[in-house]
Amino acid sequence: MIKSRRQQKLEQKQLQSRLNKSSSFATKTPFRDAERNFKSRLPPPDFSSVIDFYNLENCIDEIKNKVIEVELAVDLGEECENLFGKCKDGEYIERKKAYLFKDLPGFIFIRNPFTPDAQKNVIKRCLKDFTKHPNISNLDTHYILPKQGLWELYEKVFNNILDENDKECFIPLKATSTNKNSDMRYTDDDDESPKSTKLTTINKDKPDPSPSPTVSILPPSQLIRKLRWITLGYQYHWSTKSYHFDRRFQFPQDINDLTTAVVKAIDGLGYPDDSFVHKYDVKKWKPEAGVVNYYQLKDNLMAHVDRSEINMDAPLISFSFGHSCIFLIGGTTRETAPLALYLRSGDISIMCGPSRGCFHGVPRILEETLPTYLAPNNVEDPEWDIYGDFMSTTRINVNVRQVF
Repeated sequence: MIKSRRQQKLEQKQLQSRLNKSSSFATKTPFRDAERNFKSRLPPPDFSSVIDFYNLENCIDEIKNKVIEVELAVDLGEECENLFGKCKDGEYIERKKAYLFKDLPGFIFIRNPFTPDAQKNVIKRCLKDFTKHPNISNLDTHYILPKQGLWELYEKVFNNILDENDKECFIPLKATSTNKNSDMRYTDDDDESPKSTKLTTINKDKPDPSPSPTVSILPPSQLIRKLRWITLGYQYHWSTKSYHFDRRFQFPQDINDLTTAVVKAIDGLGYPDDSFVHKYDVKKWKPEAGVVNYYQLKDNLMAHVDRSEINMDAPLISFSFGHSCIFLIGGTTRETAPLALYLRSGDISIMCGPSRGCFHGVPRILEETLPTYLAPNNVEDPEWDIYGDFMSTTRINVNVRQVF
């Protein structure tokens, strides 16, 4: 596409403004610099240092030398075939390989072990089932959502069973207040996450956030795109970064089984010199809390450390679905330059051991990276259309923790 002279001048002006601004940032740390690089639209990000586990042979030597390939203790497909999916005739998925990093003990990466149908099943659960009452979402702060869940209402509109002007589609607002912190997550202004102990975590006052007076009434088709997170198991209190121990809902059995298979698979993984070996008794593993994040293409998650759990020895397990993203993971402060890697649909990342205390974040969702098998207009699976339509602008992340 040929740009006009006016467009070119405008882009040059925007670029110079961005460069001038970058030199005056108050928080110039290696991690912040990496975040700004990948968040940048103009100039475009430098992706040359990003680790691509699907194309390692073409990565620069500096990156390849940091990666250690290891074999999982069990084959994920054999361990949990009903959830990772059964390969079709002639199809092969590598399910017994993982990767470690020399400078980052405890961080483990597993390339997508899911079949396309298995990925679809998890995505459907995240959208249709996990969004139902009693699980809490960011929308519950501001709206009185139907108990059957917003997705079911949206489905009726999508399939022309209801018109958005019908009274059944009206989703009322909750009483308003002036609280600006009603939808808190990790923001650009976050410093160190508060250090929690069992006593302080339990004793904190945890009032529910107040609804915002600036939120608008929206039809289901627009409101569903505002969904950003839901919490599973122990419900999370975002403003104090701690758990509601009096609000524990039943944890989904399928996510329980998936994470248990992963914990079995990573048992005993470590460096060749045994300077780090992951050991966590699978019999002790209990998935007690989780967050399902729904990222739209312009969303990001700033650097933070997950330390709200009493048990920091248990691994934190994360599944990615939909669009790819850039994932950053560094050290115990933002002064450590982070590793950058691509997370693609189906990939699993695990933080255990020392890496549980590392800053990490997602500065960029990558446009036009949705796998074709998750796209809408799937002739073989017409029921997928509504999910494919939603996923055309979405990345879903399911992360699971043991609290005690």
